[in-house]
Amino acid sequence: MTILPSTRRRETVTPVSTIAGWNRLLVPATVALVIFAIGFHRDASSAVSVWVASTAYNHCFLVLPIVGYLLWERRSVLRVCSPRPTLWPLLMMLPLTGAWLLAAGLDINEGRQLLAMAMFEVLLLSALGMGLYRRLLAPLMFLFFLVPTGYFLVPPLQSITADIAVAGLRLARVPLFRDGYLIEIPAGSFEIAEACAGLRFLIATSAFSSLLAVVMYRGWRRRIYFIILAIAVAILANGLRAFGIIFYAHLSGSAAAAVADHILYGWLFFSIVTSLIIGLGILLAKQERREAPAPPIGISNSSPGWRALAIPVAAIFAIAGPAYAAWRNNVVSAELPLVTASPPVAAPWQKVDTPADWRPVVHGADNEFLEVFKSGRSASVTRYLGLYRLRATANRLTLSDNRLADGRRWRLARQRLRRVKVAGENITVTESEIFHGSNPALVWSFYVVDDKIIAGMLEAKLYQLRATLSQKRSLGALVMLESGADTGADPSDLLGLFLASSQPLTEYVAELLQNAEHTQ
Repeated sequence: MTILPSTRRRETVTPVSTIAGWNRLLVPATVALVIFAIGFHRDASSAVSVWVASTAYNHCFLVLPIVGYLLWERRSVLRVCSPRPTLWPLLMMLPLTGAWLLAAGLDINEGRQLLAMAMFEVLLLSALGMGLYRRLLAPLMFLFFLVPTGYFLVPPLQSITADIAVAGLRLARVPLFRDGYLIEIPAGSFEIAEACAGLRFLIATSAFSSLLAVVMYRGWRRRIYFIILAIAVAILANGLRAFGIIFYAHLSGSAAAAVADHILYGWLFFSIVTSLIIGLGILLAKQERREAPAPPIGISNSSPGWRALAIPVAAIFAIAGPAYAAWRNNVVSAELPLVTASPPVAAPWQKVDTPADWRPVVHGADNEFLEVFKSGRSASVTRYLGLYRLRATANRLTLSDNRLADGRRWRLARQRLRRVKVAGENITVTESEIFHGSNPALVWSFYVVDDKIIAGMLEAKLYQLRATLSQKRSLGALVMLESGADTGADPSDLLGLFLASSQPLTEYVAELLQNAEHTQ
């Protein structure tokens, strides 16, 4: 018997040619990236500086290599799918760049960087089209880990850590006293400080669990469940770590010994927890029904070539906010001269050359005055005045790093809002009681923005934003008044008398603005 060769033709799958589509994207995408990089270079450089300075965000240097690896895993998709630039994402750009401008005016760096990344994602969506963007969603979403965010979680994390530690100690029947973040047991006192809140471990766990979820699971629901579970484990583990340190001090009878070993103990504990998360992820991955992935379906580039112009147009829309902010900053920088005189104070107060024992820690003021005034032999008030040009970006007036005093010399004991009456007008100030050793002092602090005296930072940010966008005022002030308790008089009475004798700060700022207008 002779076996003849089969005449049936083999079925072959001809991949869709995508070279032309990618080549057509090259020039507009390059132009868009250059425009975007110029518009948001400050946000990018600020983020990188945080990566370098903070150990909580050192892992951000690994994000781009990880994204590259995840894209390489999807090279089959890139091989058969062609980008299809689309126009409708342009509708998302203007609201996002407006939100960026608000975040810049409120001086919220995390908000600026998150919105810049969101606009970059919209730019990618406009360039790739919905079909291809959806197939690459996991690696593209991973780019958000480039933004160093999460510091606002420190206070709630401190509270959760303290709650878990206290609950564990009570279960172990350890006598304790808790005052906020301070936990006191017979062996000694422990404070759940910012470094003990577990932010670094939480952020690292979030990024690591997201990578594991993308690599091990195919379904988005299972990925989200695993990430939430890993985050919950990280928060619980940090509370158990704090409990373990305090309980070890209780057993050993020495708080100093437990504190000395807590760093090594913490690293060992977190290594075990990370291994537990990996093992849990592998266990859940084995239970997932693994089906063979379907071959990627090619997407031909049937969209008109002129749609590629949507890519640079999207970048131009994105930088509308930074462009307006840059223009506004140039206007502000040119309209205010240097200030040489502080607000005058009427008799019996006299400015003296005595060096101030107290001074705040304030950054970035355009002009500042630190002066000591005396009334009689013992009544003394130190006044700090910082003047700030109100810019559309990088405002320093409400910088969170500003402090009432040097934390190494002074200790903050109590802080509250207080209503005081000055020259027949009620104003609100922030009253702070501070100590240098056993010597107490009282500090009143407030902001002057848009012809108003404002005590709170958040409210000052809102008025600052309104003044910047409306272009009504371009000058703000930070005022702090200090009086010691060693004068024999009530410090709050002295500060009230001093304010009543001083030129009103709103009037002083308004005069500076009028003088600036006359000199132009």
